[in-house]
Amino acid sequence: MTNYLIRRGLQMLLVVFLATIAIYLLLEAAPGDPLSGLNLAGSQRQRFTQQEIDIIRANAGLSRPFWLKYLAWMAGEDWIDELGDALGNRGTAQQLPITGTWSDFQLPTCRDAGGTNEGANTSRGHPCQRGILRGDWGKSWKLARGQDVLGIIQGRVKDTTILMLSATIFSLAIAVPIGIISAVRQYSVLDYVVTSFSFFGISMPAFWFGLMLVILFGIQFQKWGLPFFPTGNVVDLRILNGSIQDLLGVSAGSLGDRLIHLILPTIMLSLLYLAGWSRFLRSSMLEVLRQDYVRTARAKGLSERVVIMKHATRNALIPLITIVVFQLPGIFGGA
Repeated sequence: MTNYLIRRGLQMLLVVFLATIAIYLLLEAAPGDPLSGLNLAGSQRQRFTQQEIDIIRANAGLSRPFWLKYLAWMAGEDWIDELGDALGNRGTAQQLPITGTWSDFQLPTCRDAGGTNEGANTSRGHPCQRGILRGDWGKSWKLARGQDVLGIIQGRVKDTTILMLSATIFSLAIAVPIGIISAVRQYSVLDYVVTSFSFFGISMPAFWFGLMLVILFGIQFQKWGLPFFPTGNVVDLRILNGSIQDLLGVSAGSLGDRLIHLILPTIMLSLLYLAGWSRFLRSSMLEVLRQDYVRTARAKGLSERVVIMKHATRNALIPLITIVVFQLPGIFGGA
């Protein structure tokens, strides 16, 4: 098992590495560059000359060869100074030729006035980038303009992971026993109920079902004088009178407050996974129950519970585990 996990891990790293090259090649093959629309806005006096655009392009590293731009994106730019010295740079970034063969190319540097690579404002107009492998994912252009992308992700990944893990674990805890019972009692009333529920869950739009939960348990319950659930946020700043937190005596910002906030979104997300996984396990279980080793186990006099739980379920779960593994990236991607 250890050798298998190591081998699969190395294969995963290789696939990710090749994917980054493929994506970078596609971006490189696209016409133009990030400076193509620089003069599309603004008056005539505010527009840049071609020489100024060429200098900006060189200072931003867009005039580098493809392989060097890719390495700078992955591993950073601060090592390029030393590489440029080794190759014999003949000038600074502002003196770079914009076009020409590799023999004419001079590596742009990001040294500051003191000749260091500490990441201060430099002659290139921005700090040295350290590359995505070293935790420098650049600045946000849209979501939180000017803030570090990695910091934005770190600020959101905790709550996202908690929510998605809760939905996944809750779905498995219900889908597995439902799928097993539905297969063992095939064509029973419970089987028909589970089948109908599965079709309902698979076809249910998540955004609509989420709004229905908010309207019913958050708004209507409050109007009817029933204990109502929170309709947003991770914790409450203050506990409202008549809420479920008020009924249970939960204080604002506590662990209990966080758990109560997870109930509605967890139910909504779990419905999507639960419906498909229970149906999938039912089909897998029905196929396993027809196998010869299950009939042999019954013929040896083993109890039906041992046959179902030890022999049938363990083998029926293997295909389900394969499907659930594909959900792991979604835990970090969110809903």
